[in-house]
Amino acid sequence: MTATEITAFFKQSGEERLALFIATVAQTKSVFGISDDEGWALLGDNDDSDILPLFHDASIAEAFRKAAGFEDHEIEEIEMEELLEWLQELDEDGAMVAICPNTRFEGAILEPAQLMADLIGK
Repeated sequence: MTATEITAFFKQSGEERLALFIATVAQTKSVFGISDDEGWALLGDNDDSDILPLFHDASIAEAFRKAAGFEDHEIEEIEMEELLEWLQELDEDGAMVAICPNTRFEGAILEPAQLMADLIGK
């Protein structure tokens, strides 16, 4: 995606970004996360819950990585089978998933079980 396309994407509502994420991942069978040697980049909320940001496109993940200050992290692709296992574990741990958060950290926040159901239902 171009910088202009990424900016336009981040201006969409969280619900619009979520819908595109679900549709794209249903076809590509993979997502992108942000990781380093110690594990996956996590966001937090006011309740101190861990929130794993996920993206359907590597260029969008990269734009978020830079904006969020994760300079020492890399973009890593996660295949659908592994993602579904993770979502199960995240759900058991009480974590949440942020779908394509924008550079202001706004976006759809889902329980992992809900994302799993959305992805399996496609």
